[in-house]
Amino acid sequence: MPTRYNTLRPSPEDPKYKLAVIEFKVPGKKNGGTDKGPDGHRIDSIPIANSIIEAGAACELVVYDFEKHAEFAEVVDAYDAVLVRINPGQLSQGTTPGTQQRFDDLMNSLLAKGKLVWSSPSVQTQMGAKDALVMVKDLTCGLPDTYAYYNAAELEAGFKKSMAFQPRVIKQNRGSAGEGIWLCWLEGKDYCANLGDAALEDDDRVKLMEMNDNHVEYHTVKEFVTFCVHGPDAEGAGEWKSTFPGKYLEGGKAAGGQLVDQRLLPRISEGEVRMLMVGPVLQMMVHKKPDGGGLSAVGGNSLYTFYKPGAPEYADLEDKFVKHDIPLVMAALGIENDPLPILWTGDFIPMDGAEPGKTEYILGEFNCSCVGISKFQAVCGGDQTLADVSDEDYFEACELTDLMGTTAIMMLDEKAAKTLAEVQASAKVIDADTAAGRESVIEAAQGGEPAAAGPKNSDEPIFVMGLNALEAAKTMMDAGYKNVIALTKDMTEMIKKATVDK
Repeated sequence: MPTRYNTLRPSPEDPKYKLAVIEFKVPGKKNGGTDKGPDGHRIDSIPIANSIIEAGAACELVVYDFEKHAEFAEVVDAYDAVLVRINPGQLSQGTTPGTQQRFDDLMNSLLAKGKLVWSSPSVQTQMGAKDALVMVKDLTCGLPDTYAYYNAAELEAGFKKSMAFQPRVIKQNRGSAGEGIWLCWLEGKDYCANLGDAALEDDDRVKLMEMNDNHVEYHTVKEFVTFCVHGPDAEGAGEWKSTFPGKYLEGGKAAGGQLVDQRLLPRISEGEVRMLMVGPVLQMMVHKKPDGGGLSAVGGNSLYTFYKPGAPEYADLEDKFVKHDIPLVMAALGIENDPLPILWTGDFIPMDGAEPGKTEYILGEFNCSCVGISKFQAVCGGDQTLADVSDEDYFEACELTDLMGTTAIMMLDEKAAKTLAEVQASAKVIDADTAAGRESVIEAAQGGEPAAAGPKNSDEPIFVMGLNALEAAKTMMDAGYKNVIALTKDMTEMIKKATVDK
């Protein structure tokens, strides 16, 4: 059995990279929040950090103090990458106004310096919002008839049109356990033949099922729209059984007020498939089937079956999403310059494919904001610690954190290779291992100004790479070149790999 670590391991003395796991303790909350143990750390933070250390990098746990923001900024500037393990909303609890924005601005400044942030503020906002489904609607994982509503007029017009055509799912942007996700059917009236052929009236009736508990309600279109915009107590909202307050558009788009309107896929009763992703790497697939025959596969209402990558049951989904769609997702969301989250999920719903007997899978949502590692987080919130996690659960969960560690290093390597390739494309580079490179060095040593190096009076840097980079760079400097930089063996290998990959 491998060694178990219940505390943070020492980092290597000569690490390839330095990383930090960033946490936050909510003022006045036991343990600093229900996601933590008595030591003030998330239960999964130490295993994540230890797996990064196992992969060859240094990693530390750093707690964000909103009252010492400047000092924190100096500390995190020393890291090559940071993993933000702060639950959504925590930076607005017991803190001064603007804390979340200041923290986000700091993370964005790290990105601007070429560091990696998992997950970046833009990724959490763009990928985590429900209207991401609209942005990816034209990918293989999307539905083209997916719409987003940000105000009452858009909701009323759009819902009356889409609902007249076929059953729909209306999803609020907030919440995580199915509250505010409504399955909608037209009641007492036939659907029109084509989208846009008809629009519902205020007094047309709809059957509604809320996915947090599968309860059913019947309302007029006007009552439903009123509830969504103004809540259950508003005039004209009718009587509601839902224990949640509606008002899904409150605060506007900037505050997360939005509703997404998506086609209801009847095979949702078969369950959802969750793709558990580590960066671009699939770690496992989880089939979540509604328990008791309902339509909701959220929260505690599900039965779980786990599948490894390559499982034949979901080979087509894996091929289309992991190999085809993931490289396109970030661009579709407008965040192509940000790294993929280090730990994230995509939930997929089955539907009949174009070919008889064929099943396709449609994205229901992304989750990329501090996704918890359940085997560890099962003991959080009280007096239990990482040591209370059973060996079986510990080592099973470490398979995921170990993948996070190796993937973090891989993504940092790729970032370094890309940066060096950009340098190669835009700067003066001499490869001392090639005949042309050696000739350039000899020409400079003999008093010439080789084309690869340019004039000696230029301030433009010259990068010398290869096994003899140090010796060649010294020769260039002795010849009168002022700004010569020798690249290490690792950097040279990255440049050559990036060149081949291109």
